[in-house]
Amino acid sequence: METGIKLNVTKTIRSPKTGMFLPREGTLVSVTENLGRTLLLVKFEDGQHEYLFDHEVEFKSGNVPPQNYGTGTNAHI
Repeated sequence: METGIKLNVTKTIRSPKTGMFLPREGTLVSVTENLGRTLLLVKFEDGQHEYLFDHEVEFKSGNVPPQNYGTGTNAHI
């Protein structure tokens, strides 16, 4: 996953910071692996940044292959 990729949130998520629902569209800022989970830092149009799980988003460009972070011998950590 490359930073700067546009993505869509696949379900309704309430921000733990503000209590408001997150917008549907955002931009990938970074990818982090923690305790076997892939966390994506997403920036939304209003400047808000939130961490989301990889299964909560879909990438707008259909040619972005999913990657398994932290698995196998080629772990991206």
